[in-house]
Parts: sequence; structure tokens; C-alpha cells
Amino acid sequence: MYFLHFQVYRMDSTVNALAMAKDPEAAFFKRLEGLQPCEVSELKPGTHIFAVYGDNFFKPATYTIEAICARSYEDTTQKLKEIEAQILSKRNDLRQFETEYRKALARFQEVTNRYSEEKQSVDELLKQRDSIHSSFTTVRTVVNASGSASGRSKYSNEEIRSDSPAEDGSIDGKDKSHKKKWFNLNLNRSDKKA
Repeated sequence: MYFLHFQVYRMDSTVNALAMAKDPEAAFFKRLEGLQPCEVSELKPGTHIFAVYGDNFFKPATYTIEAICARSYEDTTQKLKEIEAQILSKRNDLRQFETEYRKALARFQEVTNRYSEEKQSVDELLKQRDSIHSSFTTVRTVVNASGSASGRSKYSNEEIRSDSPAEDGSIDGKDKSHKKKWFNLNLNRSDKKA
């Protein structure tokens, strides 16, 4: 019990505990909200009677009441006033900073989401580009044992046979210069000389 001539504060930790349960990140900003002013009780000159309330019906109890003059703690009193003033100022600063922080956090989340969308979009565009590039690749048609061509080809079966080596292993009578070329690349399967 204090009888002081200035405002003192008590720290209510339940406010911070509730904030932490709802949003752990917000607990920092609510940490100083538990600082609540106490009732100022001033002790006036005169005779005072103090009573201690308790259940001493079953068990006797002994109490000691000690009175200390606040004047002997003037330095401590001044320090307490200064530190509580700083805490109150910091509490107001934190309220303003929380608004800035929430805006910055929302902007950060927005930018992070956009980054993910842009990354996905770029990946999709590159995938489509690779798909289109792969459609330009031509695959040489291979003639199987039955003589039918597998896959797509711009050449007729007659042209394929004319470019293929003869059954006896020799190259047929056509000159190499007359063979079909794609982008000046010789696409014949056999480069053997007769």
C-alpha cells in the first residue's frame, strides 16, 4: 500500500498474455498497454487506523505494519517518475509504429505474392517457348522391316528408298549431289563410298 503524492503505474500482464494468444507478433506492440495507472491515495496529516483483513478464525496470524517516509527515497522517486514517463512516451511511439509496420507488412506480402505470380508466369512463358522450339525439330523417319514408315516425313516412300542403301550393300546409281538436304545438311543414313 502506497500513499504517494504523484501518479504511479502497475503493469497488468494479462493484457499482454491475451494479445500473445491472439497474435504472437502483435504481443510486442501490446506489451506496454498493460501499464495502468494506480489510484492516487494521499496520506494527510492526522491519526490513522490500519486494519489487516484476513481469515484468522482457525489459525492465528501475526502482522507487522511498517511505515516508511517517502522523503528518504527522493532520488528513487525521481527515477521512477522519469522511467514511467519514458515508458508512456514509448507506448505512444509504438502505437504509431504499429500502424507503419502493418502497412509495410501488407506491402511486403503483396510484393511477395506478386513475385510468386511473376515467377510462375515467366516459367510458363519459357515452357511454351521451349515447346514451340521443339516443334521445329525434325526427326528422320526410320523404315521398319515391313517397309512402312514410322513417324511423320515429308518424303515419299520412293524417295526414302532412293536415299537408302540397296539390299546388296551398295549405294544405288544416284549421285550424292542429288540427294535431299535440309539446311545444307546431309541427312542420309549412310556416308559409305562405293
